[in-house]
Amino acid sequence: MALLVVGCNHRSAELGLLERIAVPADELPKALHSVVALEHVTEAVIVSTCNRVEVYAQVTRFHPGLQELRGWLAERGDVHPQDLDALQYSYHDDRAAAPLFAVAGGLDSMVVGERQIALQVKQAMEVARAEGTARRGLQRVFRQAVSVGRRIRNESRISQGASSMVDVGLAAVDARRGLPLAGSRVAVVGAGDLGGLAVRRVADLGAGHVTIWNRSPDKAERLAAKLVGTVPHAVVGRLDAALAEAEVVVCTTGAAHTVIGAELVRGVLDRRRWEVGGAETTDAEDRALGTPCPLVLLDLGVPRNVDPACASLTGVELIDVSDVRGLAVRGDTGTVLADARRIVEEEVERFAAWTRAAEVEPTIRAIRTQAESVRQAELERLRGKLASLDDQQRAAVDSLTRGIVNTLLHNPTVRLKELADLGGADPGVELLRELFDLPEGDA
Repeated sequence: MALLVVGCNHRSAELGLLERIAVPADELPKALHSVVALEHVTEAVIVSTCNRVEVYAQVTRFHPGLQELRGWLAERGDVHPQDLDALQYSYHDDRAAAPLFAVAGGLDSMVVGERQIALQVKQAMEVARAEGTARRGLQRVFRQAVSVGRRIRNESRISQGASSMVDVGLAAVDARRGLPLAGSRVAVVGAGDLGGLAVRRVADLGAGHVTIWNRSPDKAERLAAKLVGTVPHAVVGRLDAALAEAEVVVCTTGAAHTVIGAELVRGVLDRRRWEVGGAETTDAEDRALGTPCPLVLLDLGVPRNVDPACASLTGVELIDVSDVRGLAVRGDTGTVLADARRIVEEEVERFAAWTRAAEVEPTIRAIRTQAESVRQAELERLRGKLASLDDQQRAAVDSLTRGIVNTLLHNPTVRLKELADLGGADPGVELLRELFDLPEGDA
């Protein structure tokens, strides 16, 4: 059994490819089951964010499993596997755990140190666990990844001053508008975790009015209710009305399709406030003399949730993830990042030790099961001769024979675990399986 990761991220692939292979939340269960349906894949977790799409899998055979996962990504992206080779990366076993730990700690994010990715890693594992595609192996490495992320944030200074994709995007909005967000009318499209973060950030920046829209209105209502008292003027409204009133729209949905289309935006432009002589108006007669108040659309979705054609509409400015990429600060590359990477290295060694121990456990368990079967068979064979013993004496015989078996197996078991810690248990495992004639199914 081998641990594999195959994926593309913001460093290896353009936004267009990430969009095509991205796995939106509502498609995740189906995608997980399609991965574990591959011949050599037994477990799978998919981490799909605006910065990366990665498939983590347990495979029965390394090379066939790798080819199957690469083929799955290529098929999802509708590209030839050879065209994908230069844009994707793959790691196995310890080297697969290392990038996952780095991702959970924010080391590999577009904005180094951002916290949102840790929650996304945890959610990816929870969905896979609920779907039954992540069992002991992947659950173990993902639980450790979440713990590593927490340790990095607690023991290094990587999170000090760290921002998020939302922060960078809002800074891009300010730069595009040429004025701060304070006092502005903002609409947040999407009421998930990223939407909640966006609402809080625009409130922190002094937004004058915040409208929340979500495909499921009850979810938007819950978010608005949760933020009562912390976000002024947070209301739930219709999408077209929100676009007509807003100066800035932040789109954070996990939808697999366009949420804000060019026709929708074109249809609400006439309902927007217009500027005439430096003042705003909604009067129909004055509109012929002025220009529509600018509408800035910030799209943080992958796949993109705002139709790129919106950028060509008069009075509309569109900022998407590809624009945010160019503005993202990579973060501290000095001692802070070095400290975080040392933590990752320590945790990878811990994972490697657990993996090595897990590899010899089936053999140890098989030997002990076989020894117990022999002990029980001998007691059964001597049942007649032991018939005159009372319950206390029978218990003494049972304890004596059990102790003999445990004593005989103690040193071989300890030695095999020591060899596993040193990374050299394979010859010992093979020898024991041969000597005890253990069936392959116990491996």
